[in-house]
Amino acid sequence: MKMNSTNMILLNVMMIGVIMTSSSNSWISMWMGLEMSMISFIPLMGNQNNQMSSESMTKYFIIQSIASTMFLISTISMLIGVNMKMELMMKLSMLIKLGLVPFHNWIMMIIEFLSYQSMFILLTIMKIQPMIIMFQLNSNELLTIITMMSMTVSSISALNQSSMRKALGWSSIYNMSIMLTTINKLMVSLIYLVIYSMILLMLMSYFMLMKINYMNQLLFNEFSMMLKINMWINMLSMSGFPLTMGFFIKLIIIQTLIMENQYMIVMFLTLTSILIMMFYTRMTFNSMMTYNYMKKWMMISMNKPMYFLMITNVTLMSMMLTIISFM
Repeated sequence: MKMNSTNMILLNVMMIGVIMTSSSNSWISMWMGLEMSMISFIPLMGNQNNQMSSESMTKYFIIQSIASTMFLISTISMLIGVNMKMELMMKLSMLIKLGLVPFHNWIMMIIEFLSYQSMFILLTIMKIQPMIIMFQLNSNELLTIITMMSMTVSSISALNQSSMRKALGWSSIYNMSIMLTTINKLMVSLIYLVIYSMILLMLMSYFMLMKINYMNQLLFNEFSMMLKINMWINMLSMSGFPLTMGFFIKLIIIQTLIMENQYMIVMFLTLTSILIMMFYTRMTFNSMMTYNYMKKWMMISMNKPMYFLMITNVTLMSMMLTIISFM
């Protein structure tokens, strides 16, 4: 995705749609914001290096149109006073847009043919509007079942992936289900989304730089150890490894759930986090196996600024999140 004037305009329109949905008190205005973001994102999905991207754009448009139609029908029905459990249809339409289990197949179908930039937008920015609408709907009973299903299916499915994009897609479904467990505390969920987006952005930047698309490519690359170490730190942080950013944001989620007596969700979160940690740890070890075979001239010396940046990457955000957790 090239940053030309057309794409900049589309990104601005997409963000206007996000702001419109976030700040509106009208269901119709929220629907308009959803449509603005969807229509502006579809051209950004185009990838000249992959002809299958046009098929992904078509599939995305069809799925999102169905969800938007369900949302609009339920909104109009509630406005005219038709009592047909339309709120349930509205919740289902947002679950489709979020791509949670059992409405997750469309993400796996289109994500393989997207660039990493478009994939980042799909997995982070495009999730903000449905999250805010789910907060307005206050659907705790339905979300409890959906989140536990999503945690279980995504953590198991991620272990069997060879494609890096699909693996990150399953990881996104898992993290989105964690965010929805505390959707009644919207600020906590948004903090989790911001930190998750930062880690995902750094991790995708390393994958783009190294041109990594599949797991086995982690074994065969000749980049410097400094670059790999930073990539390892972000992988471990994404897994929730102790003393990383991902670990502390999960602690905040667990603390919030315990305060609300959601012990069943805490149990599911703890058990499935072990599977996700296994997945990312395996990725880290695969990339570390090339250490003994690297040529000496591919190694670089780590001076003091490099040490400082690496340590800052691990500690500063962890310290900030620790302070937040005790507020």
